[in-house]
Order: sequence, then structure tokens, then C-alpha cells
Amino acid sequence: MPALGKAGYSLIEVLVALTVFSVASLGLSAGVVTVVRAGKVSADYTQAAILAQDKLEELRAQLAPLSEGSDTPQPGFTRVWAITPDSPEVGVTRIDVSVAWMDFLPYTITLASVVND
Repeated sequence: MPALGKAGYSLIEVLVALTVFSVASLGLSAGVVTVVRAGKVSADYTQAAILAQDKLEELRAQLAPLSEGSDTPQPGFTRVWAITPDSPEVGVTRIDVSVAWMDFLPYTITLASVVND
């Protein structure tokens, strides 16, 4: 036979359980936000590397004289390429391709290659 007044949970126990659950939920939601943000930054880095590599390969395959320039290959990404003749030595041309984008912070990735003249 149960004792009187001992069946169920007290209000204090319920409030403590809700507090613990709330704190745990906040921690999990902050973790989810961090993971989603890191996934977006990673996807942007990958896209920027692909854009830089595409332009670098295009410039390396060009038979005409190379020239500097810039473009916007996709919304949010800006691509700039620089040509440095006789660098690092005579008869070699250095090609630098930089892709910049803005997320919460500005990001830039640069790829470089050389071609024989």
C-alpha cells in the first residue's frame, strides 16, 4: 500500500529536470550551428579551389600571350589572375590565380603554377 503524499514527482524535481534538459538542448543547438557553418565554409573552399584550378588550367593551355585579368565566375566569388614573366627564372612564366569570397569573414585562396615560354 503506497504512503500518502509519496506518489509522483515533486515540483522541484520537475523544475530541475527541465533545467537540465534546457541546458543540454542549448549545448546541442550551438553545436549544430557550428557544424552547419563549418560545412558551408568547407563547401565554399572547395568551390573556390575548383574555380581557381579551372582558370589555372585554362591559362596554362593558352597558346596566345598570357594577360592578367579578373572575372566573377559565380555569384559571390571573385577571381583574379596575375602573370609574372621570367619568374622564378628566365624563360618561365608564373601564373597566380586568386579566388575571393565573403561569408562571415572575407576568404581568399590562391593557386600558382609556372609554364615554359
